[in-house]
Amino acid sequence: MKTALLSFATALTLFVTTAASAAPFDHDRDLRRMSPRERARYEQAQRERARFEQAQRERERQQAIERARWEAQHRRDRHDDRDYRDYRRH
Repeated sequence: MKTALLSFATALTLFVTTAASAAPFDHDRDLRRMSPRERARYEQAQRERARFEQAQRERERQQAIERARWEAQHRRDRHDDRDYRDYRRH
C-alpha cells in the first residue's frame, strides 16, 4: 500500500512539473491573446527597443573606430627613438 501511494504521489508530481515546464513562460505576451491596441503597443515597443539597440551598436562601433584611430596616431609616442639622456645633460 505504501509503495502504491508513493508511486502515485511521484507520478502526480512528475505530471504537474512536466505540464508546468511545457507551458509557455510568457503566456501573457502571446500575440494571439492580445487585443489589437495592446498588440500595436507591444510591437511599437519592440521597434523602439530594436532602434535603441541598433543606435547603441552604432555608437560602440564608432567609439571603437575612434579609439583605433587615436591609438594608431599615438603608437609612436611611447616608442620614440630619441635618447632622453641627452636632454638631462642641459
